[in-house]
Amino acid sequence: MPTDSTVRPRTPRSFAAIGAALALLGTAGCTTAPTVVHDELLEPLTLRQPFLPSPADLAAARLARAALISQPIAGVPDPAVDDALAAVVEAVAQADAQGEDDGEDLVHLATDLRNAALDDPIAYRAASRELDKEWGVDPRLSGRLERTIRDDPLRLAGRRQFDGWHRLWARTFNAVAEPIGSSAITGFVLAPYQLTNSLLHYFAEFSNSEPLSLTDRQALALREEFVARHPDSIVAPEVREKIERDRPKLALTLAKRRLRASENARAADNPTLALHHAHAAKRLLDAYPERNASAQKKAATAVRDATEMGEAKIARRLSVVEAIPTHGVRAETERTLALALFVAEADPGSLDEPIAAYRAATEADPDHEAAGRIDFVRALAQHERGFEASARERLQKLATVNPEHDTMVRHARALLDDDWQNPYGAFDRLRRKATRDELAWRLAGQWVTRPRYPNLPTPVAYLIDAPAIAMTLILAPLRAVISPFTGGTPDFRRAPALAGYRYLVRYPEGEEQRPIIRWLYGYELDQERWGRALRMADWIPDFDPEERSTLVEKTATNRVDRVGSMDRRDTRASILRGVAREFPDSEGGQLAGLQARAEQEDASPQFIRITRGFLIENPEVAGPRGLGLNPALLNEDLRDGELHEEGIVLRGGRLLEIRLVAEGLNGSLRDGDEAEPESRTLKLSKVRLKRLAASLDEAVQRNSLVDVDARQKADPNRDLFLERASLGLTEEFDTRPTAQSTFVYQSLRERYGAVRGRDSVLPFDLVFRGSLGDFSLGAFPRWRPPRETPDAFLYR
Repeated sequence: MPTDSTVRPRTPRSFAAIGAALALLGTAGCTTAPTVVHDELLEPLTLRQPFLPSPADLAAARLARAALISQPIAGVPDPAVDDALAAVVEAVAQADAQGEDDGEDLVHLATDLRNAALDDPIAYRAASRELDKEWGVDPRLSGRLERTIRDDPLRLAGRRQFDGWHRLWARTFNAVAEPIGSSAITGFVLAPYQLTNSLLHYFAEFSNSEPLSLTDRQALALREEFVARHPDSIVAPEVREKIERDRPKLALTLAKRRLRASENARAADNPTLALHHAHAAKRLLDAYPERNASAQKKAATAVRDATEMGEAKIARRLSVVEAIPTHGVRAETERTLALALFVAEADPGSLDEPIAAYRAATEADPDHEAAGRIDFVRALAQHERGFEASARERLQKLATVNPEHDTMVRHARALLDDDWQNPYGAFDRLRRKATRDELAWRLAGQWVTRPRYPNLPTPVAYLIDAPAIAMTLILAPLRAVISPFTGGTPDFRRAPALAGYRYLVRYPEGEEQRPIIRWLYGYELDQERWGRALRMADWIPDFDPEERSTLVEKTATNRVDRVGSMDRRDTRASILRGVAREFPDSEGGQLAGLQARAEQEDASPQFIRITRGFLIENPEVAGPRGLGLNPALLNEDLRDGELHEEGIVLRGGRLLEIRLVAEGLNGSLRDGDEAEPESRTLKLSKVRLKRLAASLDEAVQRNSLVDVDARQKADPNRDLFLERASLGLTEEFDTRPTAQSTFVYQSLRERYGAVRGRDSVLPFDLVFRGSLGDFSLGAFPRWRPPRETPDAFLYR
């Protein structure tokens, strides 16, 4: 470095040297060059080259024609189809002999086409089973053949019936293995007790079993489907015998459910509903009069009990109606008194004359209670004038009288017990009940609701569970400590909260308004429902401003966070605009306003996104036969531009958004993916959009046949847009919010993580179990029961 201050003129060679030095310094200071966004995002389309069909291609075309016009008889193939298939096999053999491409896949496809031309599902499934056994079948064809083979009602029925036996075996195995393995740590000292207790529960569980199990109901439906499709099959008589064997069991199963519902309705003092369920059970059982004799007796008894209960209830109502006078001096004085009570002002002296006349008219009737009727009408009058607390107190005093001494007691109790007529009473009653239920739950856990085996006598059911109940009571303090970390506490206060809101709706200026609002504020705050707590806070006078500001921030942030889970853009925009207008001074409101503006600017008829992982996993979608994306965007090198992990977005019409790693970023690809992408919007040609839609559909179909985990979720709007894109019908935009799809195509790694879990080949799992609730520790094998099928909910 020169020590003098002389400045020398710089020659061009000097500038070159300085530039080289700066370049070297830049290289030394940063090991990775700045990101370059590639300008050529898409490669030019390549036209398909014409080709001459080979003899195998011509033979396959003749086979397709013969299969389409074939006329098979009783599962026997058309001879023309067999001849065309033989021609395909011969042409492929000749091509192989000449060293041309292997045509084994073509032979398998041709054989499957010939089998499909049988026009008989049973024969087609049998032929597909034989074809699937051959060596070298393409995985896509094999997946479709397996799906065809599984679509056999009789085979599925047998599988469902086997699942029932499998589940029974799993229960039996686990009932023995679990107690023995759990007691291993104690040296098998407790093994006899635990094994006995487990077997006791094992046999008690049979009381919950229905005459026709869930899997047997599935098997029955599948057999009925087979007989309906193939009534003339040689196995149809045998299948009908199994159907006739299971139908009475199904009737008994449904009848028992109806009888249980009838019993519950009688317990709830609803004879009409009880009679309905009893008649339904009787109709089910009457279809098989020679079967289920004990159940038929129970159904007849249920009909009789419900009928008697209903008649008794009607008789009580008629007796009350007959006791009401309809004419005479007494009836006239009652009407006069009622009218005076309802129109009376604050002066109680205006009621003296009507009350005295009414008492004078009823003195001659020793069975008439004038005081009760007067108090009841007074309470109604107070209620109508808005003094609901005074009316409730008067009715409560009347309700404490013996019903045998005053007939108006029953009416007073009915008004007090009605949740809508007396919302504050319901709130107070349900609040006390919630406190009792929460205390009982903390002490006894799940045992406070009902025993584990409701079909057994109640004392027997509780006796079986006595050890577990005792252990639950002993360990109640420990469960109270660990409950926040093991699922929390059920919401016992929901019912009183609903009653409180009902009171506010009916009496917005009621006398009990303030205590109810404060209780609801504390309840909503505990449940972390900030918006509702804020509404209650606005009704509380002299509420702390700082606490309200905190609620405002939490409410706005919570609403903005929930927008991300909504699919419809109009709903998202409406909520964001509402938050921005309602809380303009909060950070959440400002964030909502910015997000609403971004939503408006980013709005498009469609938003179907294809991630970079999916494009890498399915190269044909991004390749020349699909979108034709520049390969440099997928080579994981930031120096020549790279596609962002968010991939590409179909915006509707022929618009395509390509999201790239932002220009100027340095570092690894992961650093680029974590940063905001840089978007480039292109308008695709019709041909390119058709190729993209076709390649995407083909990739999804192929993946679903090869791997069941690769199947995509249903999305009607997505499928409609891609179908229109493949036909070139996307020029007109469908701007309806209900027509937009926000589906995302993700790779298997993105959907399931680095490693997808697989079921073990062993039929059981080795379980290591420890519980802080009862200080148990053990290891044992647990047999896996069969999984329920996706349609199992239809047969519950």
